[in-house]
Amino acid sequence: MKIKIHSFKYRLAFSYVFIILISFGFIAFFLDRSLEENSLQDIKASLINQAYLIEVQIPKEAILQENTPLLDSLVKSLSPKIKCRSTVINKSGMVLADSEKTIDEALKMENHADRPEIKKALSDSIGEEIRYSRTLGIDMLYIALPIKDGREIIGTLRLALPLSDLREMLFVIRKAILFSLFFALVLAFVLGAILTGEIVKPVNKMIYVSNKFSLGDFSHKIHITSKDELGELASVLNKMAGNLEDKIGEIEVKNQHLVAILESMVEGIIVIDKTSRIISVNPTVEKIFNTSKNNLEGRIFLEAIRNNDLSDIISKVLKTGKLTSCELNLVLPVQKIFQINASPVFEKNMVSGCLLVIHDITGIRRLETMRRDFVANVSHELKTPLTSIKGFIETLIEGAIDDKENNRHFLIIMQNHAERLNKLVDDLLSLSRLESKEISLKKDFFNLYQQVAKIITNCGAQLKKKNIEIKNELPVNLSVNADKDKIEGVVTNLIDNAIKFNKEKGAIRIYSRDQNDAIKIIIEDSGIGIPAKAISRIFERFYRVDKARSTELGGTGLGLSIVKHIVELHGGNVGVESVEDLGS
Repeated sequence: MKIKIHSFKYRLAFSYVFIILISFGFIAFFLDRSLEENSLQDIKASLINQAYLIEVQIPKEAILQENTPLLDSLVKSLSPKIKCRSTVINKSGMVLADSEKTIDEALKMENHADRPEIKKALSDSIGEEIRYSRTLGIDMLYIALPIKDGREIIGTLRLALPLSDLREMLFVIRKAILFSLFFALVLAFVLGAILTGEIVKPVNKMIYVSNKFSLGDFSHKIHITSKDELGELASVLNKMAGNLEDKIGEIEVKNQHLVAILESMVEGIIVIDKTSRIISVNPTVEKIFNTSKNNLEGRIFLEAIRNNDLSDIISKVLKTGKLTSCELNLVLPVQKIFQINASPVFEKNMVSGCLLVIHDITGIRRLETMRRDFVANVSHELKTPLTSIKGFIETLIEGAIDDKENNRHFLIIMQNHAERLNKLVDDLLSLSRLESKEISLKKDFFNLYQQVAKIITNCGAQLKKKNIEIKNELPVNLSVNADKDKIEGVVTNLIDNAIKFNKEKGAIRIYSRDQNDAIKIIIEDSGIGIPAKAISRIFERFYRVDKARSTELGGTGLGLSIVKHIVELHGGNVGVESVEDLGS
């Protein structure tokens, strides 16, 4: 098992050990000092008592007469009993007898008058001194008492005891204290590790589960039932995790809604940071610029989308922090018109990026153009017959009404213009209803071959006038489910156009082809054809390839637009293929 020294558990255990070490250290220090001091005081007291006992046994005459043999015999007989060195010194400091020296050696010893303990004893006090003995190489305790003859001090008695025994005793005691301290420290560390393990165990649980929380896994819970601070902390963490899970769930739902909104938006959305790097785009942007998200996100805008106009707009917003809007014509690869809205993104009151909204308004602008053209065309279509009718009315009012040769001619022309106006209004109303989906289809099965044959019969005069041959090659039993009247109008309009824009002695062919569950009806003519540039516009309202020719032939310019809406209302589609001068 690998021990983590820096873990909270062991740091706490070491803290216990450190506190015990300091505490025991102070206790051991003061105990040692106290023991040494008390032991020394006991030894001193014992020596003083022994000194007093010896002092009373020393003959005063022997000191005054310097009877060294008597004194030598006395100290040598008493010293073994008290187990210390005894020395008798006269008041001049001369050694008269020493328990560890012969008489001659004692008399040759240096004068002791300058010794601190002797000085103090000669001053009628008890002399005490601890001094290192160079002779023995150990510390010695010296006790000196004055020897009096009556009140007169005639000498001193000094007892000397080596402190080696005391030092050995203190060394043994100190070893015992150190051993006890070491044992206490080991025991404290073990018990501290066990106790802190119990404390740290719930902490480790909280760390483990908190790490799961940080990774977004809120399925774990901290199970600590104690009523202390750790239990309260565990309860708070569990509540916090529950709240975080709820908040994250709400954020994820909002993000999903936001992603769904962004992905369904017809506008392109580009999020750019303050370094002009693309952070995010929605699918519409991929369609607009015909590229993938991977080729855009994470790249500098001008590197990913090489358009200086857009890059300049972004730079302006990042620099000024103001909303910028404009219209741009972009070639991607065909030219389109886009509404650009660039908004600054703020973070802590500083511009941190830009939100670019790109709206394709090509269709809107095209509709606006078509609306203007429609208004202009309607005005023109109405103005021409109205002007003509007004002119003839004014002519009749001015006197032509009495001109029997011309007034009927004028009235017939006015009637034709009125019928044209009426047809135009009817077509406009029909187109309006078709575009607003107000017309409901009355579907039923009918024979399309027979219906086309009937229309051909009705157009007989027109066909005969231009000597056009028409063939109905539809299957005789072809039955369709559709609005009979609406389909009749569609076929009539297409056959009418095939006749009007056909050549003299031309041909028209009507046939069909199966297309899965549908049927394709083809009306083919050998007429003048349609220029390639006009093919995409012939189903627009009031659009005429040759305006003069169309007006002359009596068309309103709305027929093919009505045809297109009726076919689409049936769920079908209509198209044209044509080669100029060869037919359609």
